[in-house]
Amino acid sequence: MVSSTKYSKLDRQGFLGDGHRKLEHNDKDEGDFELSTISEGGTEIFQDNGGVDIIQKADASLEDIENAKQKIQLWRLKNLAVPLCYFTIGLLQGIIYPMLNVYPLDLGATEAQQTTIWFLKGFPSCFKILFGFLSDSVPIFGYRRKPYMFIGWMISIASMLVLLLTSDLSLERVASGESNTGSEVVVPPVNAPSVLSLSFIFFIWAIGVWWADVIADSLVAEKCKYETDADRGNLQVRCYALRGIGVAVMVPISSFTYNTHYGPWYIILTSATIPLFHLPFLYHLQETRVVVPEFSAQEQLQQLWKTACSSAVWQPMMFIFTYGLLIVSNAAWREFLKSGLGFTADQLNALLFVGGALSVLGVAVYKFILIRWSWRTIFIIGIIFNGVFSLLQILLIRGQTFGLDPFLFSLGDEGVMDFLLGTQLIPLAVMMVNLVPPGIEGASYALFTTTFNAASGVSSALSTVLLGIWDVSKETMKAGDLSGLTKLTFLTTAIQVTPLLLVKLVPHSVSDMKQLKTGGLPSSSTLGGSVYLLCVFLSIIFALFIGIMNVVSPGWMGES
Repeated sequence: MVSSTKYSKLDRQGFLGDGHRKLEHNDKDEGDFELSTISEGGTEIFQDNGGVDIIQKADASLEDIENAKQKIQLWRLKNLAVPLCYFTIGLLQGIIYPMLNVYPLDLGATEAQQTTIWFLKGFPSCFKILFGFLSDSVPIFGYRRKPYMFIGWMISIASMLVLLLTSDLSLERVASGESNTGSEVVVPPVNAPSVLSLSFIFFIWAIGVWWADVIADSLVAEKCKYETDADRGNLQVRCYALRGIGVAVMVPISSFTYNTHYGPWYIILTSATIPLFHLPFLYHLQETRVVVPEFSAQEQLQQLWKTACSSAVWQPMMFIFTYGLLIVSNAAWREFLKSGLGFTADQLNALLFVGGALSVLGVAVYKFILIRWSWRTIFIIGIIFNGVFSLLQILLIRGQTFGLDPFLFSLGDEGVMDFLLGTQLIPLAVMMVNLVPPGIEGASYALFTTTFNAASGVSSALSTVLLGIWDVSKETMKAGDLSGLTKLTFLTTAIQVTPLLLVKLVPHSVSDMKQLKTGGLPSSSTLGGSVYLLCVFLSIIFALFIGIMNVVSPGWMGES
C-alpha cells in the first residue's frame, strides 16, 4: 500500500528524533516536504518528495529495507524474468515484423489488407485491461503474475506451430518479365497461407505476446513505487531499451532469412522457439503467493471507475488517447515504395530496422538529455517536427530528393519520425505509471496503456478508410499517376499535427501531476471519466470491426 502525507520543516526534526532511524540524509532541510509511506510486509518505508531521505520505523530491520531496495534491482535472478521478458518480446517483434512487412505483399494482399494485418498483430494490446484484470483478481495456485505470463508464451508458441504444420511457407522466386533489369518476383506455393488465415493466426500469436507483455508491465508498475522521484522512469527506460535492442538484433537476421527459399518457415520456427528460453527465468521469478486478492473483482471495478473519474487521470489520458488517434499513417505508402519506387524486400525491412534503432536512440536521448525538459515541450517539438518530415514525403513522391537516392531519402525521412516518437515513449510511460493506484497495478496500468493502443487501432483503421477518397491503387501508381497519393499525404500530415490543440492537457512533470491531485481543479468528474472510458471501449469495437471487414471483404468501402 502507498500513501502520502505532507509535513512542515519543523516536523522533520520530530521524525528524526522520535524513535525513527534515519538511514540516508542529504542535508536537505529547507521548506515543506512530503513522505510517501510504502507498506511492505509490516515494514513502513518513508521517502521524502525529493527522493533523498529514507526513514524506517523503529520496529523494522535493515534487512527489510534492503529487501525493498532489491525489488528494483532488475539483474538479480529473482527479478531477471522481468527485463528478459521485454527483451524476448523485442526478439519476437524483430523476427516477425520484417516478415509481415513484405510477406502479405508477396501473397497478393490489397493495401487495406496489408495495413490490417499490420494492425491485427498489435490489436490484442487493446485487451491488456482484460489480461491485467484477470491477473489482479484471479490468482492461479496463489500467483497473480507467473502463471499468466506462462499462458501468454504458450499461446504464442502454439499459434506458430499451427502455421508451421498447416501451410507451405516456402517462396519461389522467378525472373520478372516486365523489365530487363534482372529483377525477381515471388510466386507463393499452392498451399501458402491465405491472407485470412495469416491474419487470424498472427492475431492469436499477438494475444499471447501481449498477454506476457501486460504481466511484465504489471510487475514494473509494482516495482516503480520503490523508485525515488529522482530516479522515476529508470526501470521503464531499461526495459523498453531492452525491447528495442531485441528488435534491432533480429530485424537484419529476419530480413536475410526471408530471402531464402524456406525463409518464412525458418522465421516462424524461430518465433516458436524464442519464448522457451525465457521459461527458466520465469520459474525463478520471485512472487509472493496470495490466498485472497487484495481487492475482489467488484472492488477492482469500483477502484478503476474511481481512478478514471479523477481529474488527474482522465485529463492527461484524454490527450494520450487523442494523440494516438490522430497519428494517422498513409496506408498506401508501403505499396508506393514497392510498386512506385521499386523498393526490394531488403530495402523495406531496412526502413523498419533503421526506424527501430532510431526509436531506441530517441529513448536514450530522453534519458540522458531531455529527462529534465517539460513533457509538454517535448510533445510540442515532436509533433511539429513529425509534421515537417511527413510533408517531406511529398518531395519523394515528386522525385525531388536533392540528388539523394530515393531509398536514402526515405530512410532519413522515416527514421527521424521514429526517433521523435522514441523521445515521447518514456514520458508517456512515466505519466501512466504515476497514475497507477496500489492494489490494482495490473488492471489500472493496462487500462492506461490500452488507451493509447485503442487509439492507435482506430488510427490504423481510419488510415484504411481514407484509401477510398482518392485512387491510390497499385495499378494507378504503376501507371505513374501519383496525384491521389500526394493528396492523401497532405491530408494525413494535417491530421497528425492537430494534437497541438490539446497539448495543454499534458502535465509538465511528475510534480505537476501531483499538483493536479491536490490543486484547484475538481478532484473528480463523473462526466470526464465516463467520456474517457467510452472513448476507449468504443474505439476497440470500431477498430476491430474495420479490421475484420478489411480482411474478409477487401474493398468493402470502395478503396483499392
